[in-house]
Amino acid sequence: MPIQILIVGVLYPMLLNDDRVTRRGAQRFGAWVPLATTLAIAGGCIWLSFQGRSSVEILPIYILAAANALVQARLWYLAVAAEAEGKPGWMAAVALPANALATLVMLLPWPNSTATVTAMLAALVVANTGYLVLMMTRSAGQNVLRVLPTTPTRKHSAHWWFLSKSFVGYGGLMVVQSLALVLPPATLTLLTLPMKIVGSVAATFVNAVMPRLVHQDTESPSGARRFLRQMVLLLGGTGVIGALGIYSTVPAYFTQAVIVALWLVASASASVAQRLMFRFLPPSASRITLVVVPMIVAGVAVSATLDGFGLIALLSAYALVDAATSFLILIALRDKLMAIVSGLISAALTAIWIISLI
Repeated sequence: MPIQILIVGVLYPMLLNDDRVTRRGAQRFGAWVPLATTLAIAGGCIWLSFQGRSSVEILPIYILAAANALVQARLWYLAVAAEAEGKPGWMAAVALPANALATLVMLLPWPNSTATVTAMLAALVVANTGYLVLMMTRSAGQNVLRVLPTTPTRKHSAHWWFLSKSFVGYGGLMVVQSLALVLPPATLTLLTLPMKIVGSVAATFVNAVMPRLVHQDTESPSGARRFLRQMVLLLGGTGVIGALGIYSTVPAYFTQAVIVALWLVASASASVAQRLMFRFLPPSASRITLVVVPMIVAGVAVSATLDGFGLIALLSAYALVDAATSFLILIALRDKLMAIVSGLISAALTAIWIISLI
């Protein structure tokens, strides 16, 4: 959470925006966020101890988890800086070495689950450390960090706007996840599949391309707008084909397939729109999205008290976060066509959500 809220949600937009973070401010992110992630792990370990769910045998797990958090935060710090320069490769592979080595280690015949988790975390630390050393030797992100201004470019504080947006967004989604726990475990398992699909598509097609189109030196949003239209056509067509395939094979899940199809387009639109907002709109523009997540969280809280609350309502809520966010940002960016598309998707998701509760 410290990495997502502070590095991805605050530092990255402040590297793109004209109201740029200072060199000293960026250095603070590089020092404080690794510390914050380590303290978060320590807090979780202490909480488990108070709950009586800790023991001496898992002390190595605590230590390795804290060490991995420390290294991982530094990895993301440099990868985000490289991404702001227009080089997405470091971010694209930020989790690859660690996950690959951890998976291989887990395949070995360890005597028990504690040993397996300990070995997995040790592999994460080793691989992440190796990747960090490689990034440092290749000076990943250093070009951006070196040319940051020594004094603030403007009088107001951009970081408060980005921090508010990031905290409300991630905090609200955590609340939705907590409310989802009222559902049966089987439903929660089904929820993870579309979330993985949407997340992987966004990471593969959007996050790997957008840094080349929108970075510190980008002067026009035209390239990103063309890319967004292409992605909407590609993902929209793929979603329609997928939904029809589900209808012909397992029609019971047709509604869920329609939601995922809409979510794919909404997620791509939100990702592109937010990067354009970070680069071409003032930091105060973040306020237009601050109301979205709280309203949806309130809707989920009310829905959770009704008998009809289930997978469809929850999927619609998640998708609506992206759809409504992209709708508001695209209006601010004056992209009328894509704003209409996002608005129609938001209306469709809202209707599906309400009907599922009746």
